[in-house]
Amino acid sequence: MSAPPGTLSTLALPSSTVTNTRVGSGDVLRVTVFGQPDLSAEVGVNDKGILTLPLIGGIDVSGLTTSEISAKVADSLRKGQYLKNPEVSVEVVQLRSQMVSVLGEVSRPGRYPIPGHMSVLELLATAGGLTAQADQTVTLLRRKNDKSLVTSESDVRIPILLGETSATERTPLDVELNAGDVVYVNKKKLFYIHGEVNRPGSYPMEQDMNVMRAISLGGGMTQRASQRRIYINREMPEKGVQEIKAKLTDPVLPGDVVYVNESLF
Repeated sequence: MSAPPGTLSTLALPSSTVTNTRVGSGDVLRVTVFGQPDLSAEVGVNDKGILTLPLIGGIDVSGLTTSEISAKVADSLRKGQYLKNPEVSVEVVQLRSQMVSVLGEVSRPGRYPIPGHMSVLELLATAGGLTAQADQTVTLLRRKNDKSLVTSESDVRIPILLGETSATERTPLDVELNAGDVVYVNKKKLFYIHGEVNRPGSYPMEQDMNVMRAISLGGGMTQRASQRRIYINREMPEKGVQEIKAKLTDPVLPGDVVYVNESLF
């Protein structure tokens, strides 16, 4: 995308990229009636979705594609007996109504126009891809008035797993984005391992993480380690940090600190 991304409220695009997008309030269109420069104009769509053109006056274009608007303008010129066989072209000069946002751990967060059709995966690519700190889970936020997805909540929150696992639901990656959608890329969740392991430090969470896997990621136990003296320090709601005696098969949660004590003998 040639236009600089970011938090701009409008992005001017080459007409070829938005030749058949849906139009809404605030968009600026270039209407060309071939051979009739006096009937051609570059005009904005008002807050009621009305486009006002020479001779024709106001026409409702809200939600129509540029090709549908072209046909509507040509029909109005024909019915008004201004031209017998008008040829009309409509291009989007500024796209303000069909915007989506991508936030969080992407290279270029901000607001982007929807050039016709765009999926979650295409939006992430347009935003420069994920950062090194990105989690494998993104969240699509959508207003409740969308009927294409069913939810009992006031707003739609769709968690989408990007990694290739048995639990991955990839279908939402292909969901077509609507104006006003927000895609949030979560920051990578970490756990920590310290004590008698060869590579203490922080590590990204994996699905079904347990103590044995955590120790493996930490390079395994040192010769001084005790398998019977492993503890997890875990932040508990309203209780603060709690120390839990752990077995190798116990689960490890995001934010946990796994500590492997040395043997007493």
